[in-house]
Amino acid sequence: MIYFLVLFLTLVLVACGSLLLLTRRRKGRSVEGWGARLRRWRLLRLLSQQKQFQILETETKNAWDIQENFLQEILRQFHDTEYGRKHHFKDMTDVSSFRKLHPLTNSSHYKDHIERISKGEENILAPGKPIALVATAGTSGIPTTVPVTANSAIQRFLQGTALGLELIYYHLPGALEKVVKFSCATTFRLSEGGSPVGPYPPAPSSKFLKHLYPPAPPVHATVSHNDLLYTQLLFALRDPDVSALEANFSWLLGNVFSLLETHWESLILDIQLGLLCPDLQLPGDTRRQIEEMLVPDSQRAAELQLQFERGFRGIAKRVWPKLQVIIAVGAGASELDAKILKDVTCQGIPLYSPMYCAAEGLIGVNLWPKNPAPRYVLCPRSVFFEFIPVGAKEDEKQETFLLKDVIEGEAYELVITNNDGFIRYRLGDVVRVTGFHNQCPIVEFLYRKSQTLSVRGECISEDDFYRTLCYTVSQWPGANLLNYCCAENGILGVLSGGSDPHYEVFLALKGVRDLSEEQRYKLDQALQEHFPVYKSFRFKGSIGPVRVHLVHPQSFFSLQCLASSISGAPLDCMQPSRTLRYRELAESIRKQVFS
Repeated sequence: MIYFLVLFLTLVLVACGSLLLLTRRRKGRSVEGWGARLRRWRLLRLLSQQKQFQILETETKNAWDIQENFLQEILRQFHDTEYGRKHHFKDMTDVSSFRKLHPLTNSSHYKDHIERISKGEENILAPGKPIALVATAGTSGIPTTVPVTANSAIQRFLQGTALGLELIYYHLPGALEKVVKFSCATTFRLSEGGSPVGPYPPAPSSKFLKHLYPPAPPVHATVSHNDLLYTQLLFALRDPDVSALEANFSWLLGNVFSLLETHWESLILDIQLGLLCPDLQLPGDTRRQIEEMLVPDSQRAAELQLQFERGFRGIAKRVWPKLQVIIAVGAGASELDAKILKDVTCQGIPLYSPMYCAAEGLIGVNLWPKNPAPRYVLCPRSVFFEFIPVGAKEDEKQETFLLKDVIEGEAYELVITNNDGFIRYRLGDVVRVTGFHNQCPIVEFLYRKSQTLSVRGECISEDDFYRTLCYTVSQWPGANLLNYCCAENGILGVLSGGSDPHYEVFLALKGVRDLSEEQRYKLDQALQEHFPVYKSFRFKGSIGPVRVHLVHPQSFFSLQCLASSISGAPLDCMQPSRTLRYRELAESIRKQVFS
């Protein structure tokens, strides 16, 4: 009897030991405990109920009434603020009187108010005190901060983030089983009045979303953005079961895959040895904490090496066979980065841009995760919308259209009134109406007005310039566009290389090492073909030819880091800088030209 008891205990100990060894061996593959799995199951169960989608469906069927009620509630709640008293909100009893009595505004209109809010004054634009000030480059390209109220943060989360996750859960079953998010280090500072200044604040109700993501490696404030992304990529590569990749903007994911292509041998060695590359500049404590989370995994290292040696086209699906979706903004200035992801590294995987947001509010949501081109249904309960037709004559009493008046196929500049005290605010974004979802317009983002090129009043939009550039690159044999930005020559001063007003264009290309002068001039010819006003100025000699320069792809990540430091906006919360408005940015990229 004793013999059998000893044998039984021995077998139990052996089984427990084997299980422990197996767990340790697979720790590098992010094996989760039952508690984490249960919390994720509860979250997915909640998303499966489609609660926010049902609310949106109801509201879009009655969009105009929702809009009127939203505006009346804003006027009622804000009438006793300093701004509301000054502008006689009590006299604005309906939409008609509101539009008649309050002028259109822009960022400069709120400059003094925001300065006072940052010093701690309350009840200025909105009742009470904002929960945060969001650092942004601003609609005019000028760095500023935007006050955010708790109500705005909650609505943005419920109507935007939560709804987007519900749609992914419904249309792409299993995609939310293991989500890896790439992000840059976030720093906060306090305004003079004690308000936090930084990225958009999370809503209190968003805390449960942490259960979507596996444990992240420790972060230290001194770690560079590239080293942080390298570490996040290392942890993602260790796990073959990743089902979704997420970043705020597609340019950041593009940089992640660029890191992968450059440093894949180092990453494989890290996974094989369970150690961090010694070249990473990490504080000793941070390095030790990260390496404690690593376990040598030679099997996974061998799997990855086999895939990387085959090349990087379609690498995402080969490295993560269960990958179903890329979650990132891919519209506007991010369109080029999204296209490269879909055409090269992430072939066959839908790129879903769930929300159209600005620091000033949630604009719309994308109801179609599998569609390649992002389209957004305007959210009738997020902000009050007005629309200025593109091409309308500018004057102080600019006529606007309302939500019920817009026409499919037409382009409009957005004007919003929000929960944070921005009233009839010209957002600076231009959209085109592509259809309707119930009573709500569906829009595609076209461009930001602040990114328009104009040295003589010719006004070439960000979107138009990008299309023309793509057309030109297609005429250069073997060339593929990786990145670009441009500037009006006046911002460069003596570095501009010519006295006549002209455009300076900086390109990163793949497939060619240099361009002839004839090839470079094709961009100027294309601009003349597509824009008669530009052609007339070129013919008169009042605009000089475009100067085209080549730079290395990594130059644009450095440029983005510099733009972040100038504006104070978090790096991973910024669209790419396409039209440079600061001499410091233009000089930085100009100094990195190699041809």
